[in-house]
Amino acid sequence: MAGNGAICPGCDHLLAIPSDEDEALIIGISEAKYGTAIKKERRGDLEKRHRSHSVRGHHEWANAPIDAGEKSLKVMFPIAIISIFLIGGLAFLMLSDSKDSKDIFNNPQFLDHGAVLATIDQTKPVQTKQTPEVYLYDAEDKNKVQQLEKFHKGIYAAKTIDEMLPYVCPVEGIKEKMASYYKGEALTQSPFKKINFAQSIPESPGYLTFECQTQDYNIHYGVLKYTQDEILLDWESYVAYSEMTWDELAEKKPTKPVKLRVTAKLAYYYNDEFANEKDWQSVALTNPNEDGSIYGYVKRGSATYQRLFNFGLSDNRKVILEVYFPEGADTGNQVFIERVVEQGWLVRD
Repeated sequence: MAGNGAICPGCDHLLAIPSDEDEALIIGISEAKYGTAIKKERRGDLEKRHRSHSVRGHHEWANAPIDAGEKSLKVMFPIAIISIFLIGGLAFLMLSDSKDSKDIFNNPQFLDHGAVLATIDQTKPVQTKQTPEVYLYDAEDKNKVQQLEKFHKGIYAAKTIDEMLPYVCPVEGIKEKMASYYKGEALTQSPFKKINFAQSIPESPGYLTFECQTQDYNIHYGVLKYTQDEILLDWESYVAYSEMTWDELAEKKPTKPVKLRVTAKLAYYYNDEFANEKDWQSVALTNPNEDGSIYGYVKRGSATYQRLFNFGLSDNRKVILEVYFPEGADTGNQVFIERVVEQGWLVRD
């Protein structure tokens, strides 16, 4: 799998498997070598596999001695059964003699660990705590629609950052980021008019995507962290926030990674340090807050390349990237792509 990608069946994220060219740090290698840890087959499986042999045919395993491990299991099994009965009987006697046994089950601290016991009567069924359902938006549910409209009216009525903050996901440094983006504390927003569209995100339980319109007829898109008790705007994805603007990147040319929210598509521009297109793949990077494009370059065959291109990079694909400039860079619009932080502009919990 080296140099390719694999989808994690648990979280559906693409995992990039580094190749030798990536110079990835090796944490450790098992002493067992591939091919030596062969699964032992049961005799019944072997019999099934060798049914094609003739009746008088001799199987190699027929005269094989019983493995020592099998002998040990035959001896240990009855001992284990007897031990369980003895321990169970002793525990029953101890609990039966305890006059405070009912208090153990009625103690609230035991009721907080997934089981609810109404009484000590063991003949009654035990009610297990169910996993809470994900709160989903339903456009046919009048209460949920009113709840969402009330949230939007509040956030678009905010005239300062402090007034907007209660409606925003409280990530680290969010107020400073907002002040930098809005160039101060004051906000200029048109009042909310209506919700055009809202839907829960199947692949991101607990999140809601929306499209709304303000009274100046502008259309706004965003993602909300959505629960029954609280709705919060993911402000960074809403405004496509990046750690630096295009002008700041061109001026400072940082040689340490900077996070950018960008829309990426394949490009064919190669120049300066990235002139050799056999080594590099060019990617055009745009942002709705910026004019024009900058060009990112990723090493062909690297783990980052695999994450960007393993399933093909379609035009206008939203990603969060870490980029930096080569030492002594002459131009301010060509950067290394160090890492794909996230597919899309939302950073999930």
